[in-house]
Amino acid sequence: MWRALVLFARIGVGLYLVLVAAFAALLVAGLADPGSRVVFDRPDPRLAADYRNGLSEAQRAEYYHLSQGSEILPWPVLTAVEVADPASRKPFVENLSRYGLLPDPGRADGLPVGLTLARNDYTFGMQFVGVTCAACHVGELSHGDVAVRVDGAPNMLNLQLFYSDAIEAILATGRDRGKAWRAAKRFGRQEYERYGLAAPLIRPALLAWSGGAALVHRDKLAARLELVKVIRLAKELRDPAHPTSGYGRLDAFDGTRNFLLTRLRKADGPDGFEVNRANMVALDAPAKFPWLWSLKAEAPGDLASYDDDPGAFPRSWGFRDFRWIEWTMNTNTVMERNFTETLGAGATVVMDPARETLFESSIPIPNLHRLEWLTYYMDPPKWPEAAFGPIDAGLAARGGEIFAADCAGCHDYPGDVGRTDTGLLALRAWTPRFTGTDGRVAERIVCPVADIGALQVAPTEFTAAQSELMEGCRGVVPGEAFRGASFAAVVKTAVGAIKAKAYAAAGVGPAQQAEMEDLGRRHAVEWRDTLLVGGPGDGPYAARPLHGIWAAAPYLHNGSVPTLYDLLLPPERRPAVFALGGRDFDPVKVGFALSTDCDRPDCLVDTTRPGNGNGGHPYGATLSEADRMALVEYLKTY
Repeated sequence: MWRALVLFARIGVGLYLVLVAAFAALLVAGLADPGSRVVFDRPDPRLAADYRNGLSEAQRAEYYHLSQGSEILPWPVLTAVEVADPASRKPFVENLSRYGLLPDPGRADGLPVGLTLARNDYTFGMQFVGVTCAACHVGELSHGDVAVRVDGAPNMLNLQLFYSDAIEAILATGRDRGKAWRAAKRFGRQEYERYGLAAPLIRPALLAWSGGAALVHRDKLAARLELVKVIRLAKELRDPAHPTSGYGRLDAFDGTRNFLLTRLRKADGPDGFEVNRANMVALDAPAKFPWLWSLKAEAPGDLASYDDDPGAFPRSWGFRDFRWIEWTMNTNTVMERNFTETLGAGATVVMDPARETLFESSIPIPNLHRLEWLTYYMDPPKWPEAAFGPIDAGLAARGGEIFAADCAGCHDYPGDVGRTDTGLLALRAWTPRFTGTDGRVAERIVCPVADIGALQVAPTEFTAAQSELMEGCRGVVPGEAFRGASFAAVVKTAVGAIKAKAYAAAGVGPAQQAEMEDLGRRHAVEWRDTLLVGGPGDGPYAARPLHGIWAAAPYLHNGSVPTLYDLLLPPERRPAVFALGGRDFDPVKVGFALSTDCDRPDCLVDTTRPGNGNGGHPYGATLSEADRMALVEYLKTY
């Protein structure tokens, strides 16, 4: 036995020394090649660094990079590989702004706003990169010589394209010897920049540690590989002409449906993993990234107390006060909404019912709660006159009269208007048939789940009238009653189980859970198939408060209208095709400057395509041109 242990030790030391020598050679090769240096994006020099709308510098640093558990790819690898194009030697992480990611002036390592780095059991001790809220919810707008960055505003990110291209870049490196050698040299240079001359000793040890961690956490490795398999299959099923949801938009719920429900399986099913194709859906119901502020805190200083006393809930008016949330108003739980968003962004969760770790996930509950609370510090942004010009006070006053007469009945919530007896704000909401807006997002989210695997979910009896609203859902015959698995019920069961495991892993007890989920006002967690249960005044599309709406372009729930001015035109006069992905702002019409000039995948919004419709919401269509411009001017002040 002793001789065997000595032999294994000698072999291990020998392998380690071989790795040290090999890595030292890579380090030297990398330092000797100037082309191995990676140049990260720098912020727009026009950026007005002093523009703020609520977050302190410390809070902003948290909001920009605090992990929500969606780390999916190894950062040292991603910073070394090249783009997948065989003819290009361009490092993948150079010019990440092509995906809509914003440079962070506070990060020397080049990590863009909204990307996170984490090491844990789900990353096998390696530094993995993922996304957090700020990737989608920090916007930047430019005009002339000035640009402003607005925390909580929709960003022009193409998340699907970023993930897809990143995976393809890594795979291409394995197929191309030239790319692999150049990636190895970049890796060597970057490790020297991290660890100095000790890099050849440290990195092989870290790699060995990560390999051992992957073996120890085989269930988590299997879950990660399942996720990658789902991503690649979903890509194969996309429309080749429109492989993503585009810039500033995402089919988020269908993405979550694919990531989660295509991995459901029977408890007594066959060994190994195969994507549950019965639950796979096309990603063709895009929604824009919403703005995250709502109404300012009722009194100065209310929010400041939270950092000192995490148990002190501020009296803010934000998403935490909405009775129903999400674009489709389908849940009352902010925490579970955060879970579904994180799962859709790439969080890893064990879905194999044969494993004891079933429903364990990479989601850190404390971080998720902290990220939610950081949004409550955001004030609705004030119009930046230094960047976009002064407001015409007289014209805005006339617009205020028009708003009070024609818009406030839906979008204004003064005092206790719309408040429930527990203080929640019940937003006015409408069905797509009532408003005339594109209904695909609302229709898709009520599609029943074909195969619930080992989940214990009671079937729902759907009426013939409800089946009419589910036209286009797989297996549903419009006009015929049927029994099936409600999407709301399945999500409540699955996400509830994942959340319970996350609470247990974080040591969060029942009292703190109730506080985090605001059960004192909400009483219980609810999910609903909104389109099937709501009437004309309780539908899936809400009339939200419009504070700071000038910074929330594009408009309508699916981002199908580029400016406020265009939204107030008769639907047939709105732009039929326009580009998203740029940041040029039109301060007159208030929104993105109209253009069809773009050369990136899915940068054009074609409103004739299903899911992209720009019809409905005809309010303002009968205004005179002078009154329309007055109303736009007033909305700069709101």
